[in-house]
Amino acid sequence: MFSVIFDMDGTLTDTQSVCIRAWDYAGGLQGFKNVGESIKYVLGMNKEGWEAYLAEHYDGIDLLAFDREMRQYIIDSGVPELKKGAKELLEFLKQKGVKMAVASGSARYEIDWKLGETGTIDYFDAFAGGEEVERCKPAPDVFLLAAERLGVNPEDCLVFEDSSLGIKAGHTAGMKCFGVADVAPFTDEAKEIMFKELNSLDEAIPILKEYL
Repeated sequence: MFSVIFDMDGTLTDTQSVCIRAWDYAGGLQGFKNVGESIKYVLGMNKEGWEAYLAEHYDGIDLLAFDREMRQYIIDSGVPELKKGAKELLEFLKQKGVKMAVASGSARYEIDWKLGETGTIDYFDAFAGGEEVERCKPAPDVFLLAAERLGVNPEDCLVFEDSSLGIKAGHTAGMKCFGVADVAPFTDEAKEIMFKELNSLDEAIPILKEYL
């Protein structure tokens, strides 16, 4: 039996578009324009990773203020929505008794909040957040931690990801990766190493039926 590990933002939850607006807003307060465009370069990274990117590319940015204003904007935007096909795939896997985990660059409190608000947190058996590992994606650490918490071997896990960095991380962990692009297309490298590219999560159901 296989297990399934999901990325969260942009894969399960339709939150990347909100994040782009939040970054534009928080950056704009400091005089920086179109900061949201940077998100496509840091998809999958944890807080430490994307803060390092911003510090390098936006000279003098106040990261503490940026983080505070950005997160408040996201909270004020309301309850996050699920990506197309997410609920259908989660329900299918639950009915089949498949173990599921979330491995995200976001912090654990963000995972708990977003999955709680979307009513999906009870589908999962384990969680791994970006602040719980030493290295962010494309390093495999967060996926390996999720597999460990599920009590399964990495090679028995299937990954669902929206980012090229996430695909590389899952592949490096020895897992088969489904790619479902969100705000940025996959790189050629990611396409070469992924198991299957999908338009929406529910397209995986007939494929997974073969595994079962």
